[in-house]
Amino acid sequence: MTRRLLTLLTVAVLLAGCTGVPSSSSPQVVNPVGVATPTGAPQITPAPGADPRTIVTAFLAASATDDLRYTAAHGFLTSEAKQRWSYNTLTIVDSVQVSNFVDGAVTVTGRKIGSVSSVGVYTPVLQGNGSGGVPVPFSFGMKRNAGQWRIDTLQNGVVLTADEFQRFYRQRSLYFFDLAEKRLVPDPRYSPLSDPKLLATWLISQLAAGPRVELQSAVSIELPAQTDPSGVSITLGSPIRVTLPGAGQLDPQTRNRLAAQVALTLQQATASVEITIIDGGRAVSIPQVGGDVFNAAEFAAMSSPANPAPALYYLRNQGVVDETGKPLPGDLGNGHYQLDSVALASIGQPDLWVAGITGTGTGARLLVGSRNTGLRATPVLGRLSRPSWAPGLDEVWVGDGPLVYRVQLNGRRSVVPVTGTSGAVSGRVTALRFSPEGTRVAVVLTATDGTAQVWVGSVVRTRAQGGQVRVDSLEPVTPQGVAVTDVAWNDQLKLFAIGRDLTTGDPSVYEVQVDGSLWTPRGISNLPVPDSITVAQNEVAWVSAGGTVWAQQASAWTSRGTEGAFCTNPIYLE
Repeated sequence: MTRRLLTLLTVAVLLAGCTGVPSSSSPQVVNPVGVATPTGAPQITPAPGADPRTIVTAFLAASATDDLRYTAAHGFLTSEAKQRWSYNTLTIVDSVQVSNFVDGAVTVTGRKIGSVSSVGVYTPVLQGNGSGGVPVPFSFGMKRNAGQWRIDTLQNGVVLTADEFQRFYRQRSLYFFDLAEKRLVPDPRYSPLSDPKLLATWLISQLAAGPRVELQSAVSIELPAQTDPSGVSITLGSPIRVTLPGAGQLDPQTRNRLAAQVALTLQQATASVEITIIDGGRAVSIPQVGGDVFNAAEFAAMSSPANPAPALYYLRNQGVVDETGKPLPGDLGNGHYQLDSVALASIGQPDLWVAGITGTGTGARLLVGSRNTGLRATPVLGRLSRPSWAPGLDEVWVGDGPLVYRVQLNGRRSVVPVTGTSGAVSGRVTALRFSPEGTRVAVVLTATDGTAQVWVGSVVRTRAQGGQVRVDSLEPVTPQGVAVTDVAWNDQLKLFAIGRDLTTGDPSVYEVQVDGSLWTPRGISNLPVPDSITVAQNEVAWVSAGGTVWAQQASAWTSRGTEGAFCTNPIYLE
């Protein structure tokens, strides 16, 4: 029996005057800060004489609440269990099945989908096709207390269903600068907090504590090195006062960047409100705004897409054409290079950088050049992925079997070292795409058995040792039960992918967050089976399928190719 049905049944019993449980309210926060204002909803309490199974079912409902002190949930525990239970993490399951009372315990089982740490970091379960991994049991040891059944032993953390998680928890972002200290990089976290004071306090505390492990080598920390998160505080008002010890000692440019971090992070709790940073009781001057009061709008450009209105191109009969079907001039547009995939980047002037792959199998070769100069061959020859330009840089990346090459406009190549969170990474690189600001890279790795997942890693560019580049903390974010063909970034945090379910064989377009959360199959509607995809922030998705290109239109797709032509590889200007 599912948790939802159990809750409905117990509500009905309660209304009839018998032992039961009201319907659940919103869930607990990941990392409690302060005390929330009560919602006024009836508090769930243990019914007198309730059996162990009913107590556990009611406890699950009570642990999904906005009472940050967990008053209701604690009412179902013995005094000893109240002292032992830690509730600052989440386990997300597809649904729950509650067993009968056997051998002193009630077991709750659910197929695990993911978990959320005490600092709001989501970790997906990769087994299965995204609807849940292997069943996980949660044992609740029961004990009589003054003649009433109570939970005496239980696993730490809160168990929520996927529906409850998506209903009550929202993805928030902490903002850190890239290593070039030019663009803001979001670090997604999950929290149910909506009260402005509580949410703002939680966000700024997490910001002061620093980025997630996977980003620590790829972003810049603007806060003073000696900042103690416990000394950070917020006072709501006009302006909001953010106390950050040591901020006044930072140099002018660092103060500008710190203000940008604070403003974009707090915008999620207090939109369009002015902010001031306090250190030692005094307001800190922010040179960029000419004073000590600022707001998020003054730094919005630092988190906007590098190319806010990218043009779309695709291949027609192996030549490059624009969205209207007009060929690029000369050999690029007439099919002379016999391109099978292409990537284009704007360089801030009328010319465009162009990288293309010609040939198939192990004989594919990378060509680079520009719209005005044409393309020339590079030394990169092999079983190549579609190329991708690093945002704002004169370098194109391409997969060659298990390797990733970084090739500059002059043709010079170098291997990019790639390591995963658990060490070396294996598999053939079949697709590669940069996040809009270039701090993350999404890679499709195809194993020898044909399985293929999207992996996301951090791009680390060191200033020392000749400016070496590597990819750190590469980790899978898509299920093992899905074979992914291609991937594209919708924005800094959302990915689109195409592939098929290995169990059913059904093709689909998928959405997934960069941390692996909210994996959502969308089907392919009226499409033939797609083979490549592109999308950009505030732009519609395009795919290549059945020898033509298709643009997303609501829940359907519209063919945009030229009748009688072979159209493939749509790509937005990078």
